[in-house]
Amino acid sequence: MFMGGMAVGAWGVSRITASLRRPVAVYAAAEALVGVMGLVFHTVFVAYSDHSQTAVLPALRSAGAATLWQWASAAALIAPQTVLLGATFPLIAVGVLRLDGSRQGQTLGGLYFTNGLGAALGALIATFVLLPSLGMPGSLQVAGWLNLIVAAASLGLSMVLREGHAEPAAAAEPAAPSQSSGRLLPALLAATFLSSAASFAYELGWVRMLNQALGSSLHSFELMLASFIAGLALGGLWVRRVGDRIADLVRYAGFVQVAMGVCAMLSVALLGNAYHWVPYVLQALAKTHAGYVLYNVATAGIAILIMAPAAFFAGMTLPLFTAALLRRGVGERAVGQVYAANTLGAILGVLVAAHVLMPLLGVGMTLLLAGAVDLAIGLALLRALSPGRWAPAVLVASGAGIAVFAGMVHWGMPDPLLQSAGVFRYGKRDLGARKLLFYKDGATASISVVREGGTTVIATNGKPDAGMNAPTRTAGADEITMVMLGALPLAVHPKPDDIAVIGWGSGLSTHTLLGSAMPKRVDTIEIERAVWEGASMFAERNARAYLDLRSHVHFEDAREFFARGQQRYDVIVSEPSNPWVSGVASLFTQEFYRGVKRSLKPGGLLVQWIHSYEISDALLAEMIAALLAEFPDSEIYATNAADLIVLAPLGALHTPRDHLWHSPALANELRHVGLMSPTDLVARRIGGPAVLRTYVRMQGATPHSDFFPTVSLQAPEQRFRGVKADLLQRLATQGLPALGVLDCRTTWPSAAPIQQATDMPLLRARQQAVWAAERFSGSGGGQAHGAGLTRLVDAMRMQQQAGTPLDGDSLLVYAANIANEVLAHVPAADQQPMWDVQAWRKARPALPDGVATLLKLYDATARHDWPEAERAAELILAGRVQPAPSGIKEQVLVLGMLAGAAQDQSDAVRSRESRWGSQVPPGALGELRRFLKAWEDGGEKVCAAR
Repeated sequence: MFMGGMAVGAWGVSRITASLRRPVAVYAAAEALVGVMGLVFHTVFVAYSDHSQTAVLPALRSAGAATLWQWASAAALIAPQTVLLGATFPLIAVGVLRLDGSRQGQTLGGLYFTNGLGAALGALIATFVLLPSLGMPGSLQVAGWLNLIVAAASLGLSMVLREGHAEPAAAAEPAAPSQSSGRLLPALLAATFLSSAASFAYELGWVRMLNQALGSSLHSFELMLASFIAGLALGGLWVRRVGDRIADLVRYAGFVQVAMGVCAMLSVALLGNAYHWVPYVLQALAKTHAGYVLYNVATAGIAILIMAPAAFFAGMTLPLFTAALLRRGVGERAVGQVYAANTLGAILGVLVAAHVLMPLLGVGMTLLLAGAVDLAIGLALLRALSPGRWAPAVLVASGAGIAVFAGMVHWGMPDPLLQSAGVFRYGKRDLGARKLLFYKDGATASISVVREGGTTVIATNGKPDAGMNAPTRTAGADEITMVMLGALPLAVHPKPDDIAVIGWGSGLSTHTLLGSAMPKRVDTIEIERAVWEGASMFAERNARAYLDLRSHVHFEDAREFFARGQQRYDVIVSEPSNPWVSGVASLFTQEFYRGVKRSLKPGGLLVQWIHSYEISDALLAEMIAALLAEFPDSEIYATNAADLIVLAPLGALHTPRDHLWHSPALANELRHVGLMSPTDLVARRIGGPAVLRTYVRMQGATPHSDFFPTVSLQAPEQRFRGVKADLLQRLATQGLPALGVLDCRTTWPSAAPIQQATDMPLLRARQQAVWAAERFSGSGGGQAHGAGLTRLVDAMRMQQQAGTPLDGDSLLVYAANIANEVLAHVPAADQQPMWDVQAWRKARPALPDGVATLLKLYDATARHDWPEAERAAELILAGRVQPAPSGIKEQVLVLGMLAGAAQDQSDAVRSRESRWGSQVPPGALGELRRFLKAWEDGGEKVCAAR
């Protein structure tokens, strides 16, 4: 729609150019109108969006009518600006061409150069400066004011030039255009149209293949776009320098078209080599901010190397074609007509390349065919419109183009296995034993399915989206995430009749949902059809998603699907790709969640997957803040070491029930991933709404918004640096009972039927704590598990034996370290032997008072005797017993805070920080102290005090 509006504006202004006496003044007016519209656009858009979502779309009774409204209203919203933008270049070009002494080649080349340079700089400045600092509303304000400044300057220039006071000789249309010009105009407009289509097919193909090598982030895309536009600008600069010295512009343009086609075809081989270059770049760079800056420089360098040659020649075509028409007497209308034909060609190129050629032939062949189009255009110009016909140079150009095309088809096509390797993420070129099961270039992304060892992975543009092990092997980390995404809503929602799933992925989540008889309909929304096709490689594990009659798949954008509001659901499961991927972060914004909420029935439930790897706690908190803004009663679960699931209900959440295990098909799926009972689900719960609110408050996060796309802008660097947002998991994993006190997180009996999971820190920490307690007491066989914790337990047991020299300082350290691992995870009765002061006094009468007091603190904490725990903590912090090391004092300070909070002391944290904080600087428990402070600052209720 944007490009279509520009085409209408350019074509419309071409019809009236000759009659305009003051084109620069008209240009100023157009820029001023664009500027004013830019200043008010955000306000207008928000009002339109709210009205559309709340009033118009709910009133429409069919999906067709809703779709028509979406397209028509969006077109109306941007049509005025785009039409005016399309008119601006022809207007300023005509105004400058009318100046005395203006030369066509120099003027047109210079204008196309400055236009392209401005576009490239605008893309970079917007992405790397304006959006991070001002967001979209502020960026629009800056752009609007720039338009107004340009308008004022142009109006001033018009006055200085005294436009309209005299009839410029160049302004008049030729009285009688030559016969050759009448033939030339449609020919060059057709050449412009087709060449533009080919050029934008290049851009789409280059971006698609570079995404597989460099990553599909916003930063990568903008750098590629800027590289392409900069190449176009340099082509215009060349014409500015030599255009007026070219005798036959059409013949020259013909050779330019041939050169462009050849360069575009050769770029396929360069793209294949980019998969080898990127690993070297990654190996050479540190995973730091400076390293990421250099990575972006390298990204731009690779993009320029691949795109610039063909883009350079593409940038020459428009000024050459326009100058040729002006030279042949077509008149000023040629400027707008060529510009309009170029814009229309761009639309055609994108549509045909993305929706026809790439899915049918692949990206590489699409690039070669686009190159062949430019080659054919060049030869047609040389053969039909220019003297010389089949001159030797023309024959050489023809032969070279055909040879390059054949050579690329035979030797230059990239290896799909290497394209699917995700070199931008792993920095490896070794394909090892990888076997390619599926590869397809779809309309929006390239999808691959690869098997390595016993694991099969489906990837989008080289980024793995889901992996599954062979059915005979232990389930992988992704599998339990996908199964829990399907199982949790079935376990907690009383009547999940209608369910929607965002993202097909491997199909396992949809398959899991359909393992129950409860859902009546499951709609899965997937933007890329090739994902659905590729996931059929997992047929052993996802058959119901394809074969069950309740399963329906919709190939479209999820935001557009839900925006229509034609269907309401009991459950919506959202498992899109990672938010650092360009475009995906919009599925983690408050505006999106607001739309999802409208699509839920009363009592409905949103189930949101989110990852904690390759992202910071600050950004994760923004996405959770967006979710809480619309779903304030959300709870969060961990599925493995790096994946999280948020249950976001419109009403109260039910406790997971055991009916899932009554369905044989579903029960088999659950047991395969280690979910043997509802206890295995509940054990993975980290915390409820208060925990999430405190996490957001601690990070100082504001809700992630469409209008302030911080995740899109910051997540690519965090992916590069390998940052982890692991605070929530650490809160539940660490052994101090913070979540038990604040949120009543369950301490399960040691014998509870909770399955072990080596890739699940939360469950692994619990199991190791149980083993430690058993080893100390000698129960359960006292096996040695977990080398570090076992050594601590053995050392502490040795201190209890009379024949061992008593070392009070070491005993303090042993006890404190064991407490850090055990207090929150083991029932008080099972811990009691470790902290039993009477037993210690009986075995070691000389037990130091400081050690005894510390043991009393741990024992009281385990038994939830909060007054006793508070007294013990105060004694240690006040130094009334044997002094403790700084690290132990910090632990005691935290336990004292928890003891105070559990007794409903409103300033339990602040008062102790004020009293003891300066003596106990933040150490290993610094983040936990900050979390406790954020809890208290938010006035959250303490569960243990109720």
